[in-house]
Amino acid sequence: MNLSGKIKKLRAENYLTQEQLAEKLQVSRSTISSWETGRSYPDLEMVIEICDCFNVSLDFLLREDEKMVRKLNFGTKQKRMLIGMVLILTILLLNLLVSTLSFQANPQSLEISNVNMIRDFSYNGGNPERDWNTMINLDIKSKNVFFKPVADDLLVFNDNGNLALKTNWSFSFFNIFDTQRTVQADQTVLIKENVSNDEVTLRLHGDKSNELMPFDISRINN
Repeated sequence: MNLSGKIKKLRAENYLTQEQLAEKLQVSRSTISSWETGRSYPDLEMVIEICDCFNVSLDFLLREDEKMVRKLNFGTKQKRMLIGMVLILTILLLNLLVSTLSFQANPQSLEISNVNMIRDFSYNGGNPERDWNTMINLDIKSKNVFFKPVADDLLVFNDNGNLALKTNWSFSFFNIFDTQRTVQADQTVLIKENVSNDEVTLRLHGDKSNELMPFDISRINN
């Protein structure tokens, strides 16, 4: 006997009308009628309610009704797919929001290369609108697959020719597909004219090793 027949039989054995059973299950009488005629099926939660109402097992109610079992399995898969899609969309939304932010980069996870400095000796810092005389160009690469440096956030600290670089990076799951994770950045700094090129040093700000970085330096308008 399939599910519709069992519901009808259980209702009759308990001397309940369709209206009374509908009231117990908090559904409409037409819904009970549709179940008993096989025009529609209750969902899994309602099947459990029916089991509780008539004090029968789920196995008893669903046994021999392959169509109902397939329907419940399909509904369960749909719910899992929906939950999965919602989870993926939530992760993508959070990723989008976080990717708009920048965080101070870990100096141990950065690679600096192709550093070039150009010192312009025609300017000594007298113009407040131009507080620099040295342009620094370089490439910054992140060793972390989820982070990428932000070129616009490059800062240069100067302590009498001892230069320290600090930058930020941004997080995104999609950075894993960027095998380069390298940006070209530039920044300006004022180095006193009495500091010779041989005295200029460059390191990453916050790098505990204080390892100096190699660079090429040139002079113009000397």
